[in-house]
Amino acid sequence: MASGGKIIGEFVKGKVDKLMTPDAVDNENRLRIRHFLENMDAAILEANLEVIGREIPNLNRESFMRLAVRVAELRADYIRAGLKVAENRHPDAAAVDELVRLRHAYEEMLAVYEAAERVIERGYVRLG
Repeated sequence: MASGGKIIGEFVKGKVDKLMTPDAVDNENRLRIRHFLENMDAAILEANLEVIGREIPNLNRESFMRLAVRVAELRADYIRAGLKVAENRHPDAAAVDELVRLRHAYEEMLAVYEAAERVIERGYVRLG
């Protein structure tokens, strides 16, 4: 380590580790960090409320359900095509390309649905 300091704590494999510098272990610094992060969370909430409310004013039960139905339809299209392709042991390239296209469409719309769901869960939109 360039600074010569020790790293204390534990390593947890995944999105966030728990390794901390000696400064981060200090209670005063930890409180300062926590306060900063709480302020950032509030600012992010405010920004999302403003931007999403302005850019997507029509996110409501009807539009959310329409999105959910489209995801279900695309899932059905993908599975139906997969079942048809499964009738042949060696499907032709065009059939496989079509499966790829259908899977991409389904996965992208599912990602949109999950993003909209998260926006709703976090309260970034005002539901009517």
